[in-house]
Amino acid sequence: MIGTTGLLYRFSTHLVYKSNVTPRVAKLMESAGPSVTLPPISRVVWKGSRPDTGTKAIIMELGRKFRARDIPPDQRRSVVVEMFGLLEKLHNDKGIVHGDIKETNFLWSRDGKLRLVDFSSARFITEEKSGWDESFSTEAYFTPIRGVQGGVPAPTVFDDYYALAVTLWAMYAARKPGRRQFNQKTIWRTDLAKVEDDMVRAWIKKVFKMAGCRLLWPDPMEERERERDRERKGLGVGEM
Repeated sequence: MIGTTGLLYRFSTHLVYKSNVTPRVAKLMESAGPSVTLPPISRVVWKGSRPDTGTKAIIMELGRKFRARDIPPDQRRSVVVEMFGLLEKLHNDKGIVHGDIKETNFLWSRDGKLRLVDFSSARFITEEKSGWDESFSTEAYFTPIRGVQGGVPAPTVFDDYYALAVTLWAMYAARKPGRRQFNQKTIWRTDLAKVEDDMVRAWIKKVFKMAGCRLLWPDPMEERERERDRERKGLGVGEM
């Protein structure tokens, strides 16, 4: 199996060997702990006189792939709640920003709990952003401002929630987000309408607006007509 930053070798019914793991990533996973991720059971360390002596790989639990399309519609809300719970634990209890929230970085643990994996883009909230030098985040889940900044800036708590909003859209729309679909200042309301759950759609909309996105209809005439309707009803722009 191929991960974002290394290979995964399954060598038993419930364990995998993950290569190319830095000491920093191993520490982040250990700090996140079993309530959030599938932490290292042990580190694989290279000992010698070479400069790159240290952690090279980890042994970890084998998780089951999370497939949003396999979630029955009547169970999606509970999965959404579980995703929120993971992020709250990671941010508030563990003091970590994940940095690459997306469907493929969720897994089911052996006991059927949802867990976050792949901490190659993560950072501790309290550390200086200038000390973060990883660039494995996925562009399709960036906020608009993060997508235009030079290089790939260190992720923030809000970046995680914005990426979760795009992840939830993908789960309800049953499709992958386009590379430039949600990391620009304009987001089409026709895309947002694909989320049929009113509560989830409202939250996604709120996050997009907090990121400074404009929610528009693709047809300019339709957008102008809706603006006139809002004015007649005494509503502000974008409230309908």
